[in-house]
Amino acid sequence: MKQQHIWGFCISVFLIQWDLSAQITVSPTLANATIDSLEVKPKPPMSLRFGADLFRLVRSQYEDDYSGFEVVADFRISPNFYLATEFGNEVLTKQSEQVNFTTEGSYYKIGFDLNMFENWQGMDNQVILGLRLASSSHNQFLNAYTLLDRTPFWQNPEDQITSGFATGARSDLNALWFEVIAGFKVELISNIYLGLSLRLNRLLNDTVPENFENIHIPGFNKKTEDNNFSAGFNYSLSYRIPFRAQKN
Repeated sequence: MKQQHIWGFCISVFLIQWDLSAQITVSPTLANATIDSLEVKPKPPMSLRFGADLFRLVRSQYEDDYSGFEVVADFRISPNFYLATEFGNEVLTKQSEQVNFTTEGSYYKIGFDLNMFENWQGMDNQVILGLRLASSSHNQFLNAYTLLDRTPFWQNPEDQITSGFATGARSDLNALWFEVIAGFKVELISNIYLGLSLRLNRLLNDTVPENFENIHIPGFNKKTEDNNFSAGFNYSLSYRIPFRAQKN
């Protein structure tokens, strides 16, 4: 009788253990289906992207009084964070009220971009918010000016003065400003991007030329005596070099 009880206990333990194993064990097919149902987004690779501003290149071809270019680059160090920089050169001749002047010089900008866009799998587009700290090194040339004379003292007050007092070059000028940027970059084909960015600029300081004013600053655009803000944009085409392949 005692032996029957022992056998009954062993059989009960075996049946309980078998039932628990059946509940815990998942078939390989079901496990793979569960994993496959989860959307896995691979992290984008670190990459260097460089290109040029198309607007300045086109403007240089169609305006006789303007020549310039801008090189753009960014380096992705995390999925949504980019170190970014621009470098350019401009030569502009312009008539502003009574003054005809030429500005020539170079500038550089350095800062970062944040991608605010959540890509679908397989996409690599960006909606960007960013900041730049920028500096220029330039010269101003006062080509000619017209006297503002409201009295009959001068015989020909409308004639432009092209030589003598105040005309000529003002060299070794500098300016410092920062920019707030909003824009986007779209991948047209693999590793080729088209970008547009709008920029609000705030001048921090500049070297004021003697008997003249910085009416235009390369990279900053128009500057007035009473307003230290300006705006600009660039329209870029760039190419990306990935540094490592994405892991499957």
